[in-house]
Amino acid sequence: MLCSLLLILAADSLATPARHAVDAMLLFEDGQERLKAGKYGTARLAFHALISVYPESPLVEQAREAMRTAARMEERRERASLVRSIRFENARKVSREEILDRFREREVGIAVEQRCHRRDVDEARSVLAELLAERGVAHPRVKVAVRRHRARSVDVTFHLK
Repeated sequence: MLCSLLLILAADSLATPARHAVDAMLLFEDGQERLKAGKYGTARLAFHALISVYPESPLVEQAREAMRTAARMEERRERASLVRSIRFENARKVSREEILDRFREREVGIAVEQRCHRRDVDEARSVLAELLAERGVAHPRVKVAVRRHRARSVDVTFHLK
Protein backbone atom coordinates (compact mmCIF):
# COMPACT_ATOMS: atom_id res chain seq x y z
CA MET A 1 0.00 0.00 0.00
CA LEU A 2 2.76 2.43 0.96
CA CYS A 3 4.71 1.54 -2.18
CA SER A 4 1.66 2.40 -4.29
CA LEU A 5 1.30 5.75 -2.55
CA LEU A 6 4.99 6.53 -3.07
CA LEU A 7 4.68 5.67 -6.76
CA ILE A 8 1.69 7.99 -7.09
CA LEU A 9 3.55 10.82 -5.35
CA ALA A 10 6.60 10.24 -7.53
CA ALA A 11 4.44 10.32 -10.66
CA ASP A 12 2.86 13.61 -9.53
CA SER A 13 6.30 15.14 -9.13
CA LEU A 14 6.95 14.36 -12.81
CA ALA A 15 3.92 16.43 -13.84
CA THR A 16 5.77 19.55 -14.93
CA PRO A 17 4.44 22.53 -16.86
CA ALA A 18 6.15 21.10 -19.94
CA ARG A 19 4.30 17.82 -19.48
CA HIS A 20 1.02 19.73 -19.07
CA ALA A 21 1.71 21.60 -22.31
CA VAL A 22 2.32 18.33 -24.14
CA ASP A 23 -0.86 16.77 -22.72
CA ALA A 24 -2.89 19.84 -23.67
CA MET A 25 -1.46 19.71 -27.21
CA LEU A 26 -2.34 16.01 -27.49
CA LEU A 27 -5.93 16.70 -26.40
CA PHE A 28 -6.18 19.54 -28.91
CA GLU A 29 -4.81 17.41 -31.75
CA ASP A 30 -7.15 14.56 -30.84
CA GLY A 31 -10.09 16.95 -30.94
CA GLN A 32 -8.96 18.31 -34.31
CA GLU A 33 -8.66 14.81 -35.79
CA ARG A 34 -12.13 13.89 -34.54
CA LEU A 35 -13.52 17.15 -35.90
CA LYS A 36 -12.05 16.44 -39.34
CA ALA A 37 -13.46 12.91 -39.21
CA GLY A 38 -16.95 14.22 -38.50
CA LYS A 39 -17.07 12.93 -34.93
CA TYR A 40 -18.31 16.21 -33.51
CA GLY A 41 -19.54 14.99 -30.12
CA THR A 42 -16.27 13.33 -29.16
CA ALA A 43 -14.31 16.25 -30.60
CA ARG A 44 -16.19 18.59 -28.27
CA LEU A 45 -15.38 16.26 -25.36
CA ALA A 46 -11.64 16.43 -26.14
CA PHE A 47 -11.73 20.23 -26.34
CA HIS A 48 -13.81 20.43 -23.17
CA ALA A 49 -11.28 18.21 -21.36
CA LEU A 50 -8.45 20.50 -22.46
CA ILE A 51 -10.30 23.58 -21.20
CA SER A 52 -11.27 21.94 -17.90
CA VAL A 53 -7.98 20.24 -17.04
CA TYR A 54 -5.53 22.77 -18.48
CA PRO A 55 -7.24 26.19 -18.18
CA GLU A 56 -3.84 27.92 -18.22
CA SER A 57 -2.97 26.48 -21.64
CA PRO A 58 -2.55 28.92 -24.53
CA LEU A 59 -4.70 26.51 -26.57
CA VAL A 60 -7.84 27.24 -24.53
CA GLU A 61 -9.16 29.95 -26.87
CA GLN A 62 -8.53 27.78 -29.93
CA ALA A 63 -10.29 24.89 -28.18
CA ARG A 64 -13.30 27.10 -27.42
CA GLU A 65 -13.51 28.15 -31.06
CA ALA A 66 -13.15 24.53 -32.16
CA MET A 67 -16.00 23.57 -29.80
CA ARG A 68 -18.20 26.21 -31.44
CA THR A 69 -17.22 24.87 -34.86
CA ALA A 70 -18.09 21.32 -33.76
CA ALA A 71 -21.49 22.51 -32.53
CA ARG A 72 -22.18 24.23 -35.89
CA MET A 73 -21.12 21.13 -37.78
CA GLU A 74 -23.34 18.97 -35.62
CA GLU A 75 -26.28 21.29 -36.35
CA ARG A 76 -25.63 20.84 -40.07
CA ARG A 77 -25.57 17.10 -39.56
CA GLU A 78 -29.01 17.34 -37.97
CA ARG A 79 -30.22 18.62 -41.32
CA ALA A 80 -28.70 15.60 -43.05
CA SER A 81 -30.64 12.59 -44.29
CA LEU A 82 -32.16 10.12 -41.86
CA VAL A 83 -31.21 6.51 -42.56
CA ARG A 84 -34.37 4.38 -42.78
CA SER A 85 -32.61 1.10 -43.53
CA ILE A 86 -29.19 -0.42 -44.18
CA ARG A 87 -28.93 -3.55 -46.31
CA PHE A 88 -25.99 -5.74 -47.29
CA GLU A 89 -26.20 -7.83 -50.47
CA ASN A 90 -23.91 -10.82 -51.09
CA ALA A 91 -22.42 -10.69 -47.57
CA ARG A 92 -21.19 -14.27 -47.33
CA LYS A 93 -18.02 -13.90 -45.25
CA VAL A 94 -19.44 -11.56 -42.61
CA SER A 95 -22.74 -11.18 -40.83
CA ARG A 96 -24.81 -8.03 -40.64
CA GLU A 97 -24.08 -7.83 -36.91
CA GLU A 98 -20.32 -8.03 -37.47
CA ILE A 99 -20.50 -5.24 -40.03
CA LEU A 100 -22.60 -2.98 -37.81
CA ASP A 101 -20.30 -3.73 -34.84
CA ARG A 102 -17.30 -2.67 -36.96
CA PHE A 103 -19.12 0.53 -37.93
CA ARG A 104 -19.71 1.31 -34.24
CA GLU A 105 -16.14 0.38 -33.32
CA ARG A 106 -14.72 2.71 -35.98
CA GLU A 107 -17.26 5.40 -35.13
CA VAL A 108 -18.62 5.40 -38.66
CA GLY A 109 -21.51 7.85 -38.72
CA ILE A 110 -24.08 5.54 -40.29
CA ALA A 111 -26.82 3.70 -38.43
CA VAL A 112 -30.55 3.14 -38.78
CA GLU A 113 -32.62 6.05 -37.44
CA GLN A 114 -29.51 8.28 -37.41
CA ARG A 115 -28.61 11.22 -39.61
CA CYS A 116 -25.76 10.86 -42.08
CA HIS A 117 -23.99 12.64 -44.91
CA ARG A 118 -22.51 11.22 -48.07
CA ARG A 119 -19.09 11.30 -46.38
CA ASP A 120 -20.40 8.87 -43.73
CA VAL A 121 -21.60 6.47 -46.42
CA ASP A 122 -18.21 6.62 -48.17
CA GLU A 123 -16.42 5.96 -44.88
CA ALA A 124 -18.71 2.98 -44.21
CA ARG A 125 -17.88 1.60 -47.67
CA SER A 126 -14.14 1.81 -46.90
CA VAL A 127 -14.50 0.18 -43.49
CA LEU A 128 -16.59 -2.61 -44.99
CA ALA A 129 -14.02 -3.27 -47.74
CA GLU A 130 -11.31 -3.41 -45.08
CA LEU A 131 -13.35 -5.89 -43.02
CA LEU A 132 -13.89 -8.10 -46.07
CA ALA A 133 -10.14 -8.07 -46.81
CA GLU A 134 -9.47 -9.13 -43.20
CA ARG A 135 -11.88 -12.04 -43.73
CA GLY A 136 -9.99 -13.32 -46.76
CA VAL A 137 -11.91 -11.75 -49.63
CA ALA A 138 -9.39 -11.02 -52.36
CA HIS A 139 -9.77 -7.53 -53.81
CA PRO A 140 -13.07 -6.72 -52.12
CA ARG A 141 -15.33 -4.35 -54.01
CA VAL A 142 -18.15 -2.56 -52.28
CA LYS A 143 -20.66 -0.46 -54.18
CA VAL A 144 -23.23 1.67 -52.44
CA ALA A 145 -26.73 2.57 -53.58
CA VAL A 146 -28.57 5.32 -51.75
CA ARG A 147 -32.29 5.56 -52.40
CA ARG A 148 -33.80 8.88 -51.39
CA HIS A 149 -37.30 9.32 -50.02
CA ARG A 150 -39.38 12.28 -49.03
CA ALA A 151 -38.61 14.10 -45.80
CA ARG A 152 -34.85 13.63 -46.12
CA SER A 153 -34.77 9.91 -45.45
CA VAL A 154 -32.68 7.32 -47.29
CA ASP A 155 -32.25 3.57 -47.70
CA VAL A 156 -28.60 2.52 -47.99
CA THR A 157 -27.65 -0.73 -49.72
CA PHE A 158 -24.10 -2.07 -49.82
CA HIS A 159 -23.41 -4.45 -52.73
CA LEU A 160 -20.44 -6.70 -51.87
CA LYS A 161 -18.36 -8.38 -54.58
